[in-house]
Amino acid sequence: MDNYSRENMRTPEEFELPASIHSQDSGRRQPSVRRRPGDNDDEHAVLVDGGYLGIDRRYTSIDNEHTVLDDGYDVLEEEYEDKDSSDKGHSTVGMELLRQLRRIGQVLLAGRERVGLMCALLVAGKLTAEVVYYYAGVLPSQFYLVLGSRDRAAFAALLARCVGIVVLAGTCRAGLDYAAGLLGVAMRRTLTAYTQARYLRRGSFYSVASSGLDTVDMRITQDIERLATSAAEVTAELLIAPAMIAYYTARCWAMSGVFGPMAIYVYFIVGAIASRWAMAPIVPRVCALEQAEGDFRVQHVRAGECAEAIAFYGGETVERKRANAALTRVVRAQRSVLWRQLSLGMLTQVFSYLGSTVSYVVIGIPIFLGVYDDKTGAELSSIISLNAFVSIYLIYRFSTVIEQTKRLADLGGYAARVVQLWEALDAADADTESQAAITADSTNGAIEAVNLTVAAPARLALVSRLSIEVHPGEPLMITGPNGSGKTSLLRTLCGLWRPRSGAVRLPQHDGAPDVFFVPQMAYVAAGSLREQLSYPGRWGGRHRLCSDAELARLVDAVGLAHVAARAGDPDRRHSDRQWQRLLSPGEQQKVAIARVLFWRPAFAALDESTSALNNAAEAALYRALAAAGITAVSVSHHDNLAAFHTQRLALDGCGGFELTSI
Repeated sequence: MDNYSRENMRTPEEFELPASIHSQDSGRRQPSVRRRPGDNDDEHAVLVDGGYLGIDRRYTSIDNEHTVLDDGYDVLEEEYEDKDSSDKGHSTVGMELLRQLRRIGQVLLAGRERVGLMCALLVAGKLTAEVVYYYAGVLPSQFYLVLGSRDRAAFAALLARCVGIVVLAGTCRAGLDYAAGLLGVAMRRTLTAYTQARYLRRGSFYSVASSGLDTVDMRITQDIERLATSAAEVTAELLIAPAMIAYYTARCWAMSGVFGPMAIYVYFIVGAIASRWAMAPIVPRVCALEQAEGDFRVQHVRAGECAEAIAFYGGETVERKRANAALTRVVRAQRSVLWRQLSLGMLTQVFSYLGSTVSYVVIGIPIFLGVYDDKTGAELSSIISLNAFVSIYLIYRFSTVIEQTKRLADLGGYAARVVQLWEALDAADADTESQAAITADSTNGAIEAVNLTVAAPARLALVSRLSIEVHPGEPLMITGPNGSGKTSLLRTLCGLWRPRSGAVRLPQHDGAPDVFFVPQMAYVAAGSLREQLSYPGRWGGRHRLCSDAELARLVDAVGLAHVAARAGDPDRRHSDRQWQRLLSPGEQQKVAIARVLFWRPAFAALDESTSALNNAAEAALYRALAAAGITAVSVSHHDNLAAFHTQRLALDGCGGFELTSI
């Protein structure tokens, strides 16, 4: 190949469900989420509807972190206040919450757990239990009548019936609580399975995980669980409320006339308006609290994962300050939620206690108007008791609806975070579809870049208008200074990132790209040694099992025979932490190369994938790749690897490049 160079200036620029669920709001424009890729993973920004939502600063400099920490966390507080205020436009109680609950309901009804049937059975069970509760509620009025008339036989019979009804009522209550728990489990399974099916798949996973959306893991593992538990508790109560209110309204009307129900309805309407007013600010603050909790958890998870590096640096003080900063955000968010819940709690408690007073007012009016002047003392006591039960139970039903508003506020916060994740997945799906138009099939079995421009997070071109073909048997080595765009170009060539312009064509095998990507930080999965070497189990449209003979060949080819001896039985499962203790960083990179040899792709994209090895070990691995007929596309700073490549692409980080033969 002739040597040539070219310089360019920077340019100025499954779980199958109905498709309607994925973007069911046809009249509402879905947010456009796009990654801003760069050579470095330090920052990822999300472009939402034309404006940048934020940058994931998990790897910010220590100096910047100290600036925030030493200033008493003022900047952090402003950040959360801004998020809180911005959420008010999107997570308020009203149409937005109804839209989110509608979408969640569609997912639940389309799932395999028969959530709709379980809800119907739970409602039927609650309605049946209400009949038992009614008979239990009228027992005091019957006792007043029997005791007032001094009828011993009737008292004994009533006492026996009372015991039976009370036992039945207690059994119904316990059974309904159990059924509600099962419903919550079914809801969680359905929502989690749906989310994982959309998240953990090619295209969506990397796009959303690197988009800057906060605490995706917490949204899946905790927010969905809390959403399901709250929904199971609230749903049945709200569904039976209309029937119960209608029945007890009729009974109250029959006993106290039109004034009784009217007084209770006015009482409820005033309480509902007050509760809605008090509930409105809670939902966005619950969202902020969940985000702060997630950040706090991530801080400790990351510190635990990097314990050795932190200890070597002596960074415990910095990590403690960061953890304290995250704790401060959590505490402030909790206090904000509690403060807003105070007014709502006061209203619900006051209205609950006022119920008994209203019930006596309701029955007092017909008594003072002479409606019951013909009744004896025992009969009047029985009527007062029965009316008190009917009125208080009607008020209780209204109060239950009011009290559910507090749970609904929490549920709204969880729903907002879950649906926000789904909308990010919607955008990732749309991005994947448009990416398919950019990443096409290669017609000659080569990796092809056609007029390709790769942009950095700062929207500067790292590589401009690159056209290149990498044919089988012609390995390519990509070099350049740090931050010049080597990894960005490699990810773009492999279809992980979207180029600013141009197209990429990849060789295909069984309908899938025939390029195996190996990152610098080797991924060690939980499982046996056999599963470790054959990870991910299905690749390139193929599903393969690693035989004993092939396992022996692989560990010998990459120099891991001693590791196989330490691991013992190749089918004995180990956790990921056990593998990390068992394997050194260099040995983990050898495992990654062994996977390439197992799957035998046409091309292997190696992002400094042997950087932890010495020259001799690197050379042995590259010879093994060449012997297997695998063409390497390598990012490396090691000059000794040039001998295993036929061409070099040198990047300058300003859009220019130089392609030469080796």
